[in-house]
Amino acid sequence: MITAESSSGTGLRSDQLRRLVDINRGFSNGTSLDQIARFTVEQATELLGASAGVLMLLDSADVLNVRAAYGVDDARVARFEAPLDDEVTGRLVGLLQVSEDSLIAVPLVVGGKVTGLLAVGLAQAATSLDEWLLSGLADQAGVALENARLGGEVRLEMEGRLRVSEGATNAKDRALATLAHDIRSPLAAIEGYCSVLEDGLYGVMTEKQLHGIGRIRMSGRHLLSLLDNVLDMARLSAGAMSVRAEPVDLVGIARDSVDILVPASFVKRQSLRLEPAVDVCVIGDAARIRQVLVNLIGNAVKFTPVEGTITVCLGKSSDAPPMAELRVTDTGPGIAEADRAAIFEAYFRSAATAGAAGVGLGLAISQALVEQMGGSLTVESELGKGSSFILRFPMAPVSS
Repeated sequence: MITAESSSGTGLRSDQLRRLVDINRGFSNGTSLDQIARFTVEQATELLGASAGVLMLLDSADVLNVRAAYGVDDARVARFEAPLDDEVTGRLVGLLQVSEDSLIAVPLVVGGKVTGLLAVGLAQAATSLDEWLLSGLADQAGVALENARLGGEVRLEMEGRLRVSEGATNAKDRALATLAHDIRSPLAAIEGYCSVLEDGLYGVMTEKQLHGIGRIRMSGRHLLSLLDNVLDMARLSAGAMSVRAEPVDLVGIARDSVDILVPASFVKRQSLRLEPAVDVCVIGDAARIRQVLVNLIGNAVKFTPVEGTITVCLGKSSDAPPMAELRVTDTGPGIAEADRAAIFEAYFRSAATAGAAGVGLGLAISQALVEQMGGSLTVESELGKGSSFILRFPMAPVSS
């Protein structure tokens, strides 16, 4: 947060703060990595009155490669690359031809992971406010660049798929994926505005106003989760969603998933518990299994009434060879027989769930992921008597 001391001073500083907010809107106009990278460097140099600037992105070998530059000779840019280590600062001083105390370099961070670096060279010694301004710009740029990368991947996936089949379903998925990508940038701007307001850049906020901003942020993040589902569905339809095949501790994942949903069940005074179980090791993708299980338990919490019960239990099926079996059972309203098969179809919403949040993709994505891991997802239910969603996964071979 900017303190009164750091934000005081000339009118130029106030102009810079306002411009930082305005720049967020500009990210929604970029549709490719190169466009957003160039926009970021241009805005960074203009915002801080810098003589030169550069934006670098990490490749698969953790090497920083220049994606856009301003005020730097093309020949020097072509020769420049650097691992993400302590030497990068010294090399940036040479690339931008500034003194070390005039260099500001801040990481691009998305989801807790460093994805690149944004650096500018000033004509004077850098201040803490200069660094804050560049960090604020880098935060928004990192999200916009990641969105552009993901959007580009989805477009390539869908274009490849559509060359094979021009079916209406694939065309719909491509349109939804493109729409999801285009909505991400204004959502990032909403998140940025919320942060700016909370930091008091437009004046001190009251407790009631801060609560309202929190609700705006929560709604934006919920919309982002819906968009992530749309992108997952597009990748699945394009045959581009990959899963790992490795030993997975199913009990540990079940325990983590229950812990994630306990706060939500507590609000509804529900009983959510994991039945005691022996250790079970299966073959699958730990992250995807957790995604599926969180979705199933989350649905149970959503549709089970106040003071209802949700139970997660683990065992083995009677199949030959036996499969690990994980059941999520609730005391909710149950599912009508006519809807039991349709609930696993993409975008299906029954009359009973039409008013609930969501777009009807969670179960379709979950079933497709489980089947890719060699397992199955089925449902047993009776109207008025609750439901059981049953996950089955192949057991990991027992080492001798």
